[in-house]
Amino acid sequence: MISRLRHYRAAFLLVISSASVFWVISYWFPFNDYLAVISGEQYKDYEFTIKTFVVVYLTFFLLNIGIAGLFASKVSSTLKFWLAIGPAAVLLLTPFLLTIPISAKFPDRNYFEVFQALYRLFRFTKPDTFAWALIFSLIAVGLNIWAAMIVRRAGEVDKVSAKFRNRYLIYTAVIVVIAGAFSAVNLYAASVRSLDRQSCQNYERRALPQTDEEVNTFLSDVMLYGQSAGSKGVQDAFVSFAMISRQYYAALDSEIDDASLAALQQNVVQAKDTVAVVCSEFAAG
Repeated sequence: MISRLRHYRAAFLLVISSASVFWVISYWFPFNDYLAVISGEQYKDYEFTIKTFVVVYLTFFLLNIGIAGLFASKVSSTLKFWLAIGPAAVLLLTPFLLTIPISAKFPDRNYFEVFQALYRLFRFTKPDTFAWALIFSLIAVGLNIWAAMIVRRAGEVDKVSAKFRNRYLIYTAVIVVIAGAFSAVNLYAASVRSLDRQSCQNYERRALPQTDEEVNTFLSDVMLYGQSAGSKGVQDAFVSFAMISRQYYAALDSEIDDASLAALQQNVVQAKDTVAVVCSEFAAG
């Protein structure tokens, strides 16, 4: 009975491992948009690398869930061990191996500079998101190795009483609910990022006004980008930029003193810089 219970516990670890990897995967939602971006001319030289990375993470996520189901069965513990170790090894080695041919193209850069730059292509453009992508990936690898060690020590499965089987079915349901809630939160965060990305891309593509008559239309568009953004930070940045700019252009037609006008102009510059900062996260498409 103890052996079967250990196999159940290993299965739980694999489910949590998949949930950890889902955090990384969520940065590519919606997939159609991301695939369209990486298929563009800008990423032509890296398209194969990016798609390989994405496929490895997606395969790991789906495969791990299927393997977790096998861990609750009477499949050989040796097979279970390799089923857990194999995907973990691929997930761990893939980013490092994919960096090698790219690093060779930039002899003036060290390997880890290229490694971090490569992750920018996967939308981990900020130091903290880059760090979390590595952390969640390593957590997933570690959990798979832990699960493999558990089944190796447990040996072949034995019978378990109905009492303990029902208890572990409840544990399974709890783990699934927690993993599902974690995934749902990540899906929501992905939808927010998608709205922010769209607003920033619309702003980037928007031509600057060439005449005074075009200014109002431009600022109305900027306001719209802010209102349609997903996160409060991006919303506030665009809305503030539009409102402060309106104040500045209104002051140009008034009898405001030069010092006050210069202060307003500086506020416009700062507001524009804030937009650039909040949108820098989405520079990789």
